[in-house]
Amino acid sequence: MKNRIILGSAFAALASFASVASAQDSLEGGYVGLNYAFVTYEEDGISEEFDLGALVSKAGVQINPYLAAEIRAGFGVADDSMSANGVSLDLELDYLVGGYLVLGLPNESPVYPYAIIGATKGELTASASGPGGSASASASESDISFGVGANLDINKDFRVNGEYMQYIDKDGGEVSGISVGFAVLF
Repeated sequence: MKNRIILGSAFAALASFASVASAQDSLEGGYVGLNYAFVTYEEDGISEEFDLGALVSKAGVQINPYLAAEIRAGFGVADDSMSANGVSLDLELDYLVGGYLVLGLPNESPVYPYAIIGATKGELTASASGPGGSASASASESDISFGVGANLDINKDFRVNGEYMQYIDKDGGEVSGISVGFAVLF
């Protein structure tokens, strides 16, 4: 009886070690990258849209050939403005941060198409100036985000990509964009 307990305990320990090793083997590898995002801001009641630019860094891990987990953080690098009736309105993207799941379709070609879903938090600052003075206000919002894209493997350590992303669509305001960038795999 004592041998069965020892043998059972040894088997359980070995099985748990094997499952941890198997989980680690399923991790395909990590990556870091940088994208330039051509961001568009649209708001109900404003006939024109604002075209903004952002640098967005990303870090992720390829869990298996079909699934990756990714975090992103970015900040605005190009603002936009419009004028109407003597009033000038400037819009600036302060930041975007988020966490996402990337669902891809592996194949024999170097192109890896994917869909992405997650959550994004962003902040915009609007400044208005005119004959009556000037004012500035910032607002942040969070929302479910989704998009589609494709990676193109240049070699085993480097890829480029293009993507469309719907970052935030809430309270009459929509932040979306197309981005291009690269990633280094390790």
